[in-house]
Amino acid sequence: MDDRRRESGEQRARRQAPSRKRRRRRRKKKILRILTVIGITILVIAAVLGISYGVGKHITGKYMNNSNAETTVDISAEPSADAVEIVIPQGATTKDIAKLLKDNGLISNEFFFRLKCKSAGADQSFHYGTFYIDKGLTDDQIIEILKQSNTTAQNRITIPEGYTVKQIAALVDEKGIATTEDFLNEVNNGEFNYDFLEGIPDREYRLEGYLFPDTYYLSGNETARDIIVMMLDRFEQIYNTSVKPYVSSSGYTLDQLVTVASMVEAEAMLDEERPVIAGVIYNRLDIDMYLQIDATVQYANQTKNEVVTETDLSVDSPYNTYKNKGLPIGPICSPGEASLSAAVQPEKHNYYYYVLKARGGSEHVFTENYEDFLTAKAAYQATFD
Repeated sequence: MDDRRRESGEQRARRQAPSRKRRRRRRKKKILRILTVIGITILVIAAVLGISYGVGKHITGKYMNNSNAETTVDISAEPSADAVEIVIPQGATTKDIAKLLKDNGLISNEFFFRLKCKSAGADQSFHYGTFYIDKGLTDDQIIEILKQSNTTAQNRITIPEGYTVKQIAALVDEKGIATTEDFLNEVNNGEFNYDFLEGIPDREYRLEGYLFPDTYYLSGNETARDIIVMMLDRFEQIYNTSVKPYVSSSGYTLDQLVTVASMVEAEAMLDEERPVIAGVIYNRLDIDMYLQIDATVQYANQTKNEVVTETDLSVDSPYNTYKNKGLPIGPICSPGEASLSAAVQPEKHNYYYYVLKARGGSEHVFTENYEDFLTAKAAYQATFD
């Protein structure tokens, strides 16, 4: 009797073993599902609360961004030159905006961004218009920027390298910042306290060459003076780092160096040729040779013709380097950093002449003597056919 009962117990144990295994597997799966849900919940909470691992970098505004600090954005601060332009169309939904931001690499996840907007009460509170946003911002910072009224969203003005004061004034006028007349009046009559402006001689546009070409971000309330100060401040930065260390040993005044840089800017189209052209200018100055820079004649005539004519060359102007030896009375445009660097660090060589290789091209042929120059010039003129 006991043996039969023992056998029956063993049989029951064998029969029940698969059931216990299944129950254990179900418990493991249930625990795994719970842990997965907890993990997802933690990620969502982290996204909503803006938990970050490390400190972010934001060139545009002043902010604090780490796990123990509050995130703020100063929209009046200046974005970097690489800021992404985002145009929010009128009537765009948060979903539309999230896709736009994701497509431009400004956010990593559309769903989390929309969730953050909802939790922050920012849903349906965004303004349409143009915004400039640096990459690397947190979702909170982007939300704060997009909540700003379009009237306070930053605008920008880009001053191209090689622009003259008159061209800058016209662009400022076109942007509705200040009239051409107000701008030019401030250029010539405004008082600006910068060491690099001391000793500038009298000329038609006093600040020609010193209004640094760059992209400037605006609040919308700037005056002509404000814009000029922004450009002079930028010039001062470049001057201190790229120009000032070389002025005393150059044998030239700063204004003369800026004048050389402006001619390089107007003549060169390739950065690698800027120091070469600067070297040509100094070589001619060293032997008291006419500079014969076409760009100075064009500045005197206020023209931009591809070919300088005999009539152009006859203009009576201190900027005409075909009729006057030495440097012109001042810069002929606003040089960029590459041209300023070329003016203070020219290439040492024996070239005295240069001419474009082909019409509409960018590359020049440099020669040491006039005969080779005439040959290169004939080859250039042949490309007009």
